[in-house]
Amino acid sequence: MTDSGMAVAQQNDPTVASHPALDAMLGELKAAHSRNAVPSLKERRRILAAMLDGLKVHEDALLEALAHDLGKSEPEARLTEYFPIRKEIQFVRRNLGDWMRPDRRPTPLHLLGTVSEIVPQPKGVVLVISPWNFPLLLTIKPVISAIAAGNRVVVKPPEHTPETSKVMAEWLTASLPDDWVQVVMGGPAEAAHLTGLPFDHIFFTGGTVTGRKVMQAAAAHLTPLTLELGGKSPAIIDGTMSPAKVASRVAWGKALNAGQVCIAPDYLLIEEDAADSVLKAVMDRWTLCFDGDAGSSPEYGRIVNDAQFDRLVDTLEDAVAKGAQVVCGGQYDKATRFMAPTILREVTMDMRVMQEEVFGPLLPVLTWRDPEEVGPKVAEVKDQPLSLYLFSSNKKRLARWMDTTRSGTVGVGEVVVQVSNPDLPFGGIQASGMGRSNGRAAFEALSNQRSVIRKGWPLTSVPISFGPFHPAKARLVRWLSRYL
Repeated sequence: MTDSGMAVAQQNDPTVASHPALDAMLGELKAAHSRNAVPSLKERRRILAAMLDGLKVHEDALLEALAHDLGKSEPEARLTEYFPIRKEIQFVRRNLGDWMRPDRRPTPLHLLGTVSEIVPQPKGVVLVISPWNFPLLLTIKPVISAIAAGNRVVVKPPEHTPETSKVMAEWLTASLPDDWVQVVMGGPAEAAHLTGLPFDHIFFTGGTVTGRKVMQAAAAHLTPLTLELGGKSPAIIDGTMSPAKVASRVAWGKALNAGQVCIAPDYLLIEEDAADSVLKAVMDRWTLCFDGDAGSSPEYGRIVNDAQFDRLVDTLEDAVAKGAQVVCGGQYDKATRFMAPTILREVTMDMRVMQEEVFGPLLPVLTWRDPEEVGPKVAEVKDQPLSLYLFSSNKKRLARWMDTTRSGTVGVGEVVVQVSNPDLPFGGIQASGMGRSNGRAAFEALSNQRSVIRKGWPLTSVPISFGPFHPAKARLVRWLSRYL
């Protein structure tokens, strides 16, 4: 995921302005947490119900804002932003009682007479900083998880989608108690200040460069982090599958939100003999989906701002200047921030399109002849990918590719949709992120998993550890340490 322009800085940087109002806000939320450190299941479910009611009230305004900020069609906005949020709230409310229940663990023989369990408790106050590409989805999902875990929340929505952020702020402010959730509008200065405050957890979604800065700022207070970043997510394709079936997935995943998706197929790694047929099928699919002209199609989005548009144009021009061949697309219009879905062949690793996450509708293509080339080729690309997609009917080949590659998530025969299952943890590896979100995984990440051992019986084996160790007791300890 590319950086949103939010230059998060360390607090000892003299250029970072002070924000006493933000300091006071955090203090008030910490005080609220202290007054009610472990909110009941009933209270948490009530807050989430109010959140769901508010979502329904602001439905039309949110959809209109997404269309204004990103050119998202109503069907796309509903399927990729509104619907997942509604389902996440319902899923969390339904399962929250089970998640909050203490998790009883087996007690070893040497602790006979005790009971062991893990009790999830709120961490305190959580900071959520979100990106602009899916501003509703990626802002609200961690807020849902933080509330479910019993935390108070400060939300910093993206400044690059101002209409959507404005409606989200109105929704959260109107629906939720201010001693539970506070929204901070603003840009880099506010974000920089927030990340240097002593929050109990920071949940950041954005680019790898900014993620490193967030981590540096959080280190001052040893604040734990969830980082959802990005990377170059490959789609590995061989000739054993129908090109049309592969293309229906790849074409959709790459054109979704005009390619501004952190888990979109970033580049294709295709078996050489299958490349022509697969690429033709992708182009045919785009023609079908956008009625032959993505520029005039209401189903195709726009680049979020001029800075991102210029970055993509520079990336395209760099590739062409270094010998890349534009197979289809290549058209763009700065006035409307339109960039056509574009396939690039004859791509080399020194091109910017292979050095950075694309985060747009450019699709570079690499090829292979021997399946054993795939793992090393993926490893050659900078950083570990957030997602990896495999298209093959050969089970041995799929297993081999799974073993020789690394990524945060995998889709076999599908793209992007792995994030939509709330029972599947979602997150990256190394530079593509740390920690997990979605459903129970996010609840656990935003809870203190408190280990508890209790004396269960009047007599326990623990006193064996107490001195003094007379000869008989010393012999017993010696025997137990050898044979128990």
